Amino acid sequence: MRTLLCAAVVLAACAPGEKSRTSAAAGPAHKYAGTWEGRSYRSASDTGTPWRIVTAMAPDGSLRGTMTYTSVTAPPVPIRTRDVSDTAVVHELGPYHSIVANADVVTLATGKVRGDSLNGTFETRRVDGGNVIITGNFRSRRVTP
Repeated sequence: MRTLLCAAVVLAACAPGEKSRTSAAAGPAHKYAGTWEGRSYRSASDTGTPWRIVTAMAPDGSLRGTMTYTSVTAPPVPIRTRDVSDTAVVHELGPYHSIVANADVVTLATGKVRGDSLNGTFETRRVDGGNVIITGNFRSRRVTP
């Protein structure tokens, strides 16, 4: 009886556990979590505006975070992920006050991941809607997972 009980304990200890629901539920979004540093450019001659994005998986399985500008003092910009796949992500940033546009805006950024790089395009609109007022591209690199 003691041998049977010991065998049952050993088997239970060695049995594979339940897989993490967070990583399974997160799907491809999990690979975008972490800290990214980059620059956004409005034209080919633009030297770029530096920024840092920190994203993490929320309890509901969505990817959320904040962006901070590293060269100016401004409040953090909230980020919500609108779409995600194995190779691309769409973030909605804001609302926030754009120094360039001198207006409260929302930005839609679409990026493609390749290794530790996330590069793409963005378009910015006033919070109250209307036409796109700023467009450009961005380049970033993951600095921490």
